[in-house]
Amino acid sequence: MKASIDHILVPTNFGLASANAIAYGASIARSAGARLHLVHVLEQPFSTSGHYQFHLPDTPARRERRYQDALAELPRLAAFVYGVEVSVEVRDGTVIDATTKAALDYGANLIVVGTYRHSALKHYITGNIVDRLLQVAPCPVLAVGHGRHVGDSSRADRLVA
Repeated sequence: MKASIDHILVPTNFGLASANAIAYGASIARSAGARLHLVHVLEQPFSTSGHYQFHLPDTPARRERRYQDALAELPRLAAFVYGVEVSVEVRDGTVIDATTKAALDYGANLIVVGTYRHSALKHYITGNIVDRLLQVAPCPVLAVGHGRHVGDSSRADRLVA
């Protein structure tokens, strides 16, 4: 029995690890003849980025600006993907719940997610999105580290060979 990959979901936060996940997802989609779905999740509560993260109240104006920014950025990312049909979407909720629901809605056969290195203490306290996604995802999850360069698909090509 041969596994079929028709729909690949890539959740993105627009960071380097997500860009690498998109490159891997696109490479696999090209090889498998699959469709690629890029999804960005507007999380509640909204957290600032950087070393000193803190939660900000999410006003309607701030939420609309974040939505419009994400809606503008997703097509820019999709434009770098060639030879694959790509859809883009912005969703609300938590990353885990929204990604799981998107995988079900799109009939995803694979989720490709970027990973970041965290200290052992942070990992212990907050957990890891990939670990939590592995527990609830309705399909296999491929975790792509941020150590590879975007567009370097040599390892991804070997995954589907």
